[in-house]
Amino acid sequence: MKFEEISSMVGSVPYISKENGRFLYDLIRKERLTSILELGIAHGTATCYMAAALQELGEGSITSVDLIEVKDIFKPTAEEQLEKTGLSEFATVIRMQTGYTWFLHDEIVNNTKDNVCNEVYDLCVIDGPKNWTIDGAAFFFVDKLLKKNGWIIFDDYHWTYAAANSRRDSTDGITHRCLSKDEQEIPHIREVFELLVKQHPHYGNLMVLDEADWVLAQKTMTQNKSYTILRRETTNTTIGKVIYKTYRMLQGLRKA
Repeated sequence: MKFEEISSMVGSVPYISKENGRFLYDLIRKERLTSILELGIAHGTATCYMAAALQELGEGSITSVDLIEVKDIFKPTAEEQLEKTGLSEFATVIRMQTGYTWFLHDEIVNNTKDNVCNEVYDLCVIDGPKNWTIDGAAFFFVDKLLKKNGWIIFDDYHWTYAAANSRRDSTDGITHRCLSKDEQEIPHIREVFELLVKQHPHYGNLMVLDEADWVLAQKTMTQNKSYTILRRETTNTTIGKVIYKTYRMLQGLRKA
């Protein structure tokens, strides 16, 4: 399905912008990322963008994981949006009692043989609690399941509990008032990316999509690293296209 078609069907449903949807759609098609893990799905709008890209490729599948208890909170549901768009065959929605870290436990168990975990995913998108403990652990679990040259994407790079205080008292079961001042004011996903992903020896191409509030890294398995902060260069082109072109120009620039 072409991007314009899927965008016209789900583009008005949160929580992914049309620009980020375009970037995700283009990345999947250009890199042929056909085995996808999505952790945290809300309405499943990003799921639909990714499923549309897989349909264009003619192959692939998405495993989308979220909590059982939030299914009735997010309307339309991911399942309803996939059915509406005719893309259900490309995505399997799995709902867990306690969240995606235990799902990752099960995936590691099921893919382990002779004490080695088989790497099965080309792309993992993490868009869940935005919490240092949960998403920091999820990164290390995902790394065991992510193929060489695969990608990991985190949403909400700048998000803080302090900013969310005006709208609610808790986020994904974590009560804001129970957190320290630093835990409330420091962006947890930024810390996961800067302190865990960036320092990890497996990841070489690291990018901050600043205005998109996304960060991503490629599992290059080399000692060479590039760290790039990308910002919108023009209002006449979608951020996805601009970012991807800029990435292609900059990926050869390495820092030891």
